[in-house]
Amino acid sequence: MAEVRNNSSLTPCMKDEKYVYFHSGAEATYREVSDKPSSFTSIPTIDLSEIDSSSTEARKHIANQIYKACHECGFFYIKSHGIPEDVIKHTLALLKRFFALNIDTKMDAHVQKNPAIRGYEPMLETKLDPRTQGDIKEAFTMGDCVIEPEQNYTGKTGQSPPSHITQSQNIWPRNEPWWREGLYNYYNYILPLSMKLVKLFALAFDLPETAFDGFFKFPITGMRALYYPPTPVDKDSASVGLGAHSDFSWLTLVLQDEVPALEVLNQDGIWIDAPPQPNTFVCNVGQYLERQTNGRFPATVHRVRNRTGRARYSLPFFLTMDPDVELDVLDCCKSDTDPPKYEKINVGDLYIRRVLPARKKHPTSVKYCNVPQDKWKYDMLLR
Repeated sequence: MAEVRNNSSLTPCMKDEKYVYFHSGAEATYREVSDKPSSFTSIPTIDLSEIDSSSTEARKHIANQIYKACHECGFFYIKSHGIPEDVIKHTLALLKRFFALNIDTKMDAHVQKNPAIRGYEPMLETKLDPRTQGDIKEAFTMGDCVIEPEQNYTGKTGQSPPSHITQSQNIWPRNEPWWREGLYNYYNYILPLSMKLVKLFALAFDLPETAFDGFFKFPITGMRALYYPPTPVDKDSASVGLGAHSDFSWLTLVLQDEVPALEVLNQDGIWIDAPPQPNTFVCNVGQYLERQTNGRFPATVHRVRNRTGRARYSLPFFLTMDPDVELDVLDCCKSDTDPPKYEKINVGDLYIRRVLPARKKHPTSVKYCNVPQDKWKYDMLLR
């Protein structure tokens, strides 16, 4: 296994081809490339055709495959997932239509106009790898919102939305209603699929299928439409669509078009291709699930480098627990010989400690820049 070092332990000479840079948590990290590789070299594919089977054993069989994939590499493809092919095709066409709009129309929903840090991000708005000019992509983010009627907060929770939340957590371009309608059409397929996977994860740990349901009554979600323009095809180019990072979520499900660009970093410091497979999603463990499993399921580092000379579109869906959940290591993932590596922490509080530092110029970040991080609360994103 390759050694991981944080930024403070490095000297400039380490930042060469023997070390891979990535962003995980709040600080830069480097992983040394192993001289004797032994980690995974491909991403497994898991068939979900029996996910709704009446047979517990059939569902348990899928759960065991998920456990193996998450433990060994933190990534897996899913096929036979139940989302119709025409929904996938329509959604990808929707992304192309939106990102082809003129910049003024897209900027009407600019991320800095929304306190929850949702909306449109133009090219080079983010910069996960400081060695580059910035991430070569455009993005649009939407997610959970207690007052948008499409999400039926009251129906899901049996409660009225909190009275202090009067502004939507999402922002939409005012003159393009088809964009909101189209994204919600996809959202209403991908969220139920992700919740079926939650039950399989419970089975993977020999727990009742409903063991995690109470953590996901109205979960934090994020759906991020992405456009990566053609960039230099030179394999040594520093152009990066999205810098190396691990996801800050519980679980991520990614819809990719046919253009390959996703790369996954194995434990030996070697980049492994995760090319598109027709009618599949590529899934990966996020940092919350890594904490909950005491590191048994790694939040694997990945990046996007579009070296095809073609435009690429993708749509990750990020699932995280309810913001009021107190996240702790599962009992089955700790012992006297393997004590907890992570302290118990509130999901919402940890979420904002990751989100705000990643958007230092955003008005919400500026507003609270003088407030110590240990005082940050999830509610800061809702006002």
